[in-house]
Amino acid sequence: MKCRVVYDKSAIQLPGRIDDIELGMRHGEQARIDGDVPMKLAIADDRLAIIPLMRPGDPALTASYLIHPSPLLDALIALFEAVWTRSVPVRFGFAEPGELSADEAKLLMLLASGATDKAAGRALGWSERTVQRHVTKLMTRVGAQTRFQIAMEATRRGWI
Repeated sequence: MKCRVVYDKSAIQLPGRIDDIELGMRHGEQARIDGDVPMKLAIADDRLAIIPLMRPGDPALTASYLIHPSPLLDALIALFEAVWTRSVPVRFGFAEPGELSADEAKLLMLLASGATDKAAGRALGWSERTVQRHVTKLMTRVGAQTRFQIAMEATRRGWI
């Protein structure tokens, strides 16, 4: 299965969602996170798209638009590709043994996506203080003075 998904950062902050994403990736999903996904959208084989009709506050999905080959479908594909390009790749299990724990990898992914300490803690089932302890531990490990330096070093090492 080849499937590319861009998750909005607000969605991945829900408890258990990261585990769901990790499971999907084990089955071939390519996942990324963006801080501002403009809409829910599914595109199949560049031939069909579906857009759910749901406004904020609606209790349930009641209808969807089905888009067939057309200029609108072409525009939706271009929108998806633009969001895909600017989004942060999700990676699990890529570090050398002893280099980065699974929890630290998840934390880095959340922070790279723009999650606050509170939101990252909620997603991981940790307190905000536990998130801060893990960040401090990462800073010490990579010799960083700031979170920005952690991000730069994590990128250099291929962690994010």
